Amino acid sequence: MTAMTDSNWSTSDLCDAFYRDPGREVQIFDNGMQSYGGKAAYFGPVVTIGADSGSALSLTATLETPGNGQVLFINGKADPAHALVGDRIAGLAVKHGWAGIVLHGYVRDSAELPAFDVGIHAWGTRPNKPAQLGELVSGQSFQMAGVTVRPGLWLYADRDGIILMNRRHDQA
Repeated sequence: MTAMTDSNWSTSDLCDAFYRDPGREVQIFDNGMQSYGGKAAYFGPVVTIGADSGSALSLTATLETPGNGQVLFINGKADPAHALVGDRIAGLAVKHGWAGIVLHGYVRDSAELPAFDVGIHAWGTRPNKPAQLGELVSGQSFQMAGVTVRPGLWLYADRDGIILMNRRHDQA
């Protein structure tokens, strides 16, 4: 196998190389997440935000900060009552340089999302936006899809799946 670079990695190759390495702490997401964004493959360091008790403006404010190639995990607690991400939110992610959004919840505007150059994974679609979100708190750790998500991990997503590792693939 040749050395993996930013452009030639795959989740399968990363699992082959690092799954049994306890220093990498590779976690594989359970099946069920769907890809909605325009990037089929993306990676970056994890930033988390979760709905605990405020408004969608907190999500907007987060995505208006420089993403610097990071992946935003939104803990929507898989609430099927509404969607948390749509075309407006995807546009902010692209504009501010986020690599991706992984949503423990649902998206809307699914026909438009592939036009945005950002990775987006979610459980499915719902047409309505939330009436009000709880206050969004950053830096949370949480469980979803059989993994423990925490800030600072590295996410890799492609057509084969989504994995988390404790450091970038090319770091010793």
